[in-house]
Amino acid sequence: MTPPSADDVPTDPRTPAHARLRRVLALDAAGMIVFGLVYLLASGRLAPLLGVGDKPVLTAGGLMLVIGAGVALLATRADPPAAPVRIVVVTGIAWVAASAASLALDWWDTTTVGTVWTVLQAVSVSVFTVLQLAALRGRT
Repeated sequence: MTPPSADDVPTDPRTPAHARLRRVLALDAAGMIVFGLVYLLASGRLAPLLGVGDKPVLTAGGLMLVIGAGVALLATRADPPAAPVRIVVVTGIAWVAASAASLALDWWDTTTVGTVWTVLQAVSVSVFTVLQLAALRGRT
């Protein structure tokens, strides 16, 4: 086994943090795109299961698809710029707040499955938001 050389040491000490941020963004984007497509393609079946109309499911699916595509594009950058990442974080916070408000204010007559799904989705968005914020802060 040969000892590590100077060539083995990363020249940019921020590289692991950049990679972590890109990985978190890519995973978040993948989830949004997959669920956005599912919402768009299966809204007729999902709406009654969740206890909401077709339009909210289609709207959520469209938003997830568009936002997911934007986040995926951001994840392809070697060094994702801080401002767009902050927009992703704020969007995640807004999504969680809207999910909580929809349940608290009883915007829809959700089924038990719909209520549980809304909570699970808000939790997963919260986790990605925290991970993105932590990775963004770790870069500097």
